[in-house]
Amino acid sequence: MLSLLPILFALLMRKRGGFYYRSLVSTTCMGAMTVYGMVASLTLPLIGKAGLVNWSVARLYYHLCGFLLAITTTIEGKEHLDRTKGPAVYVCNHQSSMDILLMASVFPKSTSVVAKKQIKYYPFLGWYMTLSNAIFLDRKNRDSAIKEARQAAEDIHRKKTSVWLFPEGTRGRPLDIDMLPFKKGAFYMAVQAKVPIIPIVISNYQNIYNSKTKRFGHGNVKIKVLPPVSTEHVQEDSAAIDQLANKVRNQMLEVLRDISPRLH
Repeated sequence: MLSLLPILFALLMRKRGGFYYRSLVSTTCMGAMTVYGMVASLTLPLIGKAGLVNWSVARLYYHLCGFLLAITTTIEGKEHLDRTKGPAVYVCNHQSSMDILLMASVFPKSTSVVAKKQIKYYPFLGWYMTLSNAIFLDRKNRDSAIKEARQAAEDIHRKKTSVWLFPEGTRGRPLDIDMLPFKKGAFYMAVQAKVPIIPIVISNYQNIYNSKTKRFGHGNVKIKVLPPVSTEHVQEDSAAIDQLANKVRNQMLEVLRDISPRLH
């Protein structure tokens, strides 16, 4: 009976608890999924299911943590994921650490993530990401980042895997319904691989989570998947890449402002 008390307490606190309690729940769930991810990365490829490693980690994290925190998502445009044949580059806006939970609800199969190089050296998380073939970019070194993006473009076809990244490079402007300028790595990668870019927009969720004001509530967050953007005829020169990045950013920003609740 005593062993059931933590479970009953967690169920009771789904829509209660303060910032630190709910942050602890999120961190605990992420830790558990990191351990599962390392095991999955070592075992699923042995049975020909390598494409399910990150997808299964994401889904488990979303359903477990989302349930315990009473946070859900409503996804619009999911058909653009279902209809996409072959690899793609997924780009998503970035607001806070809460994005990991929200993106998990829509994360596709056979997809790797792109992260800053420093994460590679984090205990457990870095180990899992390394085992799951994450792509680490040195964003402080432009030449290195372009070189790594080119290698990633080759891997997209060789491993038949898609890539997910946050083109803002860092957390954006959570107090504004806005996005930072996009870094170009994702777009070089997509153009070199000649695969479509699929923009994914997470609405502003300051009404639910804000680390600066220590707000951590519950509720539903809208996510919209935009139609694929072809890179088939885009040149690899800097001007063409800039134009592509700005086009995608403008589309995403328009959607972000449309689906986000008004800030007060």
